[in-house]
Formats: sequence, C-alpha cells, structure tokens
Amino acid sequence: MLGLGGGLFTFAALFYFAASYEHLTGWKWALASIAVTITVNQLFPASFIFVLPAQFGLFLVMWWANTKNKVQREAEREQREQEAQRERQQRVSRARDEAATNTDWDAQEREREAAAAAALKERQDRVRLAREQREREERDMGKGTGT
Repeated sequence: MLGLGGGLFTFAALFYFAASYEHLTGWKWALASIAVTITVNQLFPASFIFVLPAQFGLFLVMWWANTKNKVQREAEREQREQEAQRERQQRVSRARDEAATNTDWDAQEREREAAAAAALKERQDRVRLAREQREREERDMGKGTGT
C-alpha cells in the first residue's frame, strides 16, 4: 500500500509542479494524475509498468489542451485588440469630421452675435409695444374720466 500511496503522491506532485512551472493551475493536473493512477491500478493490479505510459499520456493530453487554450485566448485577445483599434479609428474619424465642419469659428461667432442681436431687438420691440399700449390705456382712461 505504501507503494501505491507513494506513486500517487509522486506523480501528483510531479504534475502539480510541472503545471505551476507552466503558470497553470496545478490542482487540476495533480487530481487528474491521481485519477489516472487509481484507474490503472484498478484495471491492472500490481502492474506499475502500466502507470508510466498512462501518466505520459495524461501529460500529453493536458499539454495539448493547454496549448489549444493558449491559442484560443491569443486569437480572442487579438480580435478584441482589432475591434478596439477599429473603434478608436472611428472615433478619430468622427472627431475629424466634426472639426472639419466647424472650422469657420468666426462665422459661428457672427451667427451667435446676430441671433443675440435679433433677440435683443425683439425684446426691445415687445417692451416698446407694451409701453405704448399702457400709455394708450392710460390716455383712454384719462379721457373717460375727464369727459
């Protein structure tokens, strides 16, 4: 039994440290190693020679899965970078278009001043009309009381 426990621990530790070296989560690798060792020992009791190829096979499968995941993550990262680049280019294009349409600052300022002058003239006209109306009403009342 010591041989089985020692073998389990040895392979589990080996896979844990190999995974840590590769910057992966070592616990998955260690648990998979323990599961492979137990399965092989149950299928072929007292045959340690079958454990080594099974562990090597597990290593190859885990290495392949890790490589595939790395490639997938790199492709996703590259796609996100391209999308971000495209978005930045669109923002720059929009800003340039807005800047191109708003280059005549003096004309815009003149338009604002003209609008302000028109609003001032309109207010003055309303005040003048209201004053005239009030004066007419006062005269009409003065005529009505004086008659």
